[in-house]
Amino acid sequence: MDADRDPIGGREAAGPSLEERARDRAAGLYQSGWWCGEAVLKAVSEAAGDPLPPEVVRLASGFCEGFGGSRCTCGALAGAVMAVGLLSGRESPRDPWEPSYDAAGELRRRFVADQDASTCDEIATRHGGMRHPQRWAHCAELCGSCAAWVVGMAREKGWL
Repeated sequence: MDADRDPIGGREAAGPSLEERARDRAAGLYQSGWWCGEAVLKAVSEAAGDPLPPEVVRLASGFCEGFGGSRCTCGALAGAVMAVGLLSGRESPRDPWEPSYDAAGELRRRFVADQDASTCDEIATRHGGMRHPQRWAHCAELCGSCAAWVVGMAREKGWL
């Protein structure tokens, strides 16, 4: 990646940080119709210089509303864990597993500290229920936070 170019949008690097741009991008993707896991994975992929072919984002499609509507693990968190794997995961069984494993654990701890929950149901209930506009707005912000956390962690660890 050219140090003078922003991987999201190709603008000059001055201005908002990469984390802030990833946050805004993920929230915007969610608001435009991408689901939570898709929005986070896509925004992080773009922040990393778009290493994923567009069809790979489809891997995140089933994570919306807590794994296919089951309201278990938040889809934004699941997308963040996939994004960490994109940036630090293994390519062979001989590669170290700890970077991605440790980062996924750290993301969950950060998420729970921020939300006081890890399930879609707990979060949605506190914001008016699954179909309430307040919940949709909160989830857009949460997608942004997850993308920013991944990008910040990746920069700190030298993955970006």
